[in-house]
Amino acid sequence: MELEPQLAQSIVDKMMNQLPFNVNMMNKHGVIIASGDPSRINSLHVGAQDAIKQRKTLTMASSYGEHGQPGVNMPVFFGKSIIGVIGITGDPKTVLPFASLLRTATELLLAQNRTNEIEKENENHLNRFLYQWSQIKDDISNHTALMLDAKELHIDLTRKRVAIAIDAKKCPALTTEADDYNFSLAAHKIIILTTHRSTVDRCIKLCKRRHLHMGVGRKTTSVGISINEALKTLDIAAIFQAKNYLYFDQVEFMYALLQSNLPVQHIVDELKALNESIKGKELIETLLCFIENNQNINETAAALHVHRNTLNYRLNKLTERLNLNPHKLIDLFQLYVGYLYFSQQTLSEK
Repeated sequence: MELEPQLAQSIVDKMMNQLPFNVNMMNKHGVIIASGDPSRINSLHVGAQDAIKQRKTLTMASSYGEHGQPGVNMPVFFGKSIIGVIGITGDPKTVLPFASLLRTATELLLAQNRTNEIEKENENHLNRFLYQWSQIKDDISNHTALMLDAKELHIDLTRKRVAIAIDAKKCPALTTEADDYNFSLAAHKIIILTTHRSTVDRCIKLCKRRHLHMGVGRKTTSVGISINEALKTLDIAAIFQAKNYLYFDQVEFMYALLQSNLPVQHIVDELKALNESIKGKELIETLLCFIENNQNINETAAALHVHRNTLNYRLNKLTERLNLNPHKLIDLFQLYVGYLYFSQQTLSEK
């Protein structure tokens, strides 16, 4: 532990506002690193050197030399090591209590700073581990170094966990369990790893209340797989603008379709062209609503707040433009896949 000049000077400045005496702070070599008299900084303090050698407080009742003023030089300890000296100029009987209080305050501050440093180091260690852990998509036993890190952090890697992905800039205020872990994996993506159903339920309630999108992967020891599933659930929910898609099980088929590279680029191109105009956007919205309402004309018209005739007119326009009839199952399936690819490409371009 070192007594840093910046910290030392801040302590001196605060003390100088309270005391009518000059205060110096020296490092473990007796060099002045902070002072109420800036001209003395970086000069050697003989009295401080003596206090360091004798490992005790030394007082000086009379002046000697240019800077040998009456006062007190009191060593500052961190553990059993001397890391500096506090010097206060003045009648030793008067300034000794102030020096003692200043030393106690300095030692407490240094101890707190060290505690903060250790906590920060532990936090950084945990965050590095969580990032590395999030990349694991195979048997965890294949990663010896990670298992050693987990042991040091007291994390049981053999327990199956669920990954929750939340689309938010920072983790919302959420009550989690002691063995839950949360971290930022990408921009606006918060990941929570949990073994508890209660954590999932609390996340669902919180996200609904705060209008946040979330996705939940499946339970596994390969957390990288569950994280990927949770993120894909978020992506597909965004494609369909559906807040009710929460679990990967709900979107697994759609995800498989997106990975299949099916020959629907001509549909995608037509949808992109439609998306350039207000009327075209209206047709795309109609197609999506028609799919979501299982080809039911009445329910689709009600959802869009239009008359049946208006809906049928739009569906006919889609048929003319895309040469596929939404009323026919095979045609609608092609339109469905085309819409998936179109939305994915549109989102990736933003």
